[in-house]
Amino acid sequence: MGFLDFLFDKEKAQERKITKLKKTVSHMYVQPGERSYAVEQLREIGNEDAVLALLSRFEQTAPNHTTDADEKEFVYEVLVDLGRRGEVDVAGTITTYLKRVEEKINWPLKVLTDLLSLDDMINVVVELLEDMHIDYVRNPEKKQELMLRAAEFSDRRLAEQTARFVEDDYETIRFLAIDALLAQNEDDIARPALAARFGAEDSLRILQKLAEAFAERPEWTIAPEQRDAVSAALPKGFSLDGEGHVVAKR
Repeated sequence: MGFLDFLFDKEKAQERKITKLKKTVSHMYVQPGERSYAVEQLREIGNEDAVLALLSRFEQTAPNHTTDADEKEFVYEVLVDLGRRGEVDVAGTITTYLKRVEEKINWPLKVLTDLLSLDDMINVVVELLEDMHIDYVRNPEKKQELMLRAAEFSDRRLAEQTARFVEDDYETIRFLAIDALLAQNEDDIARPALAARFGAEDSLRILQKLAEAFAERPEWTIAPEQRDAVSAALPKGFSLDGEGHVVAKR
């Protein structure tokens, strides 16, 4: 056997080992100690495939909620440790992973929050939102998590992205998108996007949130051509004055 053959066989053996460890990590009916041992083995391997195998633990939920939370916390700590060592691009691997999965993204995002600068974290959220649409999806969990994350930051690009989701097919996403959009403090983007929603919205709690947003910002006015539609849509306790301000009745 030549040296290259030896390296090839060694690489294949490691691939098989990672595959086996991944099955253990993501199998919720083996003993917790076995899963923890597999996590430690993956930490020792410490390459990109090992990172992906560790991420698979976040995709599963153990029957015992305390055990589940403890194990995910452990995997999170291992990934942060690997990322800080710098021997493998944990942040890049997680970012690529997040672009292809549709749910269970909270823990991976938590890892990124500990590894990336504020600007880099904003860039990741922007990139993920750019890949998403406002049409109906079977599971809106990813959108929901990204709206919550976006609300933690302030960036014009996030304002542009979250403004789209004010028109989302899913009511909860629209509700969260309003909060996320307002958090960006980009009035020239937020005001027209929110004003346009009055006439199309059928959710009372969203109409309430829209009315409150305008009433709390006296510098915001409704354009003349929109005033009839907005006035008709305003919930109880709000009115539109002659200059287009939304006013909370006392």
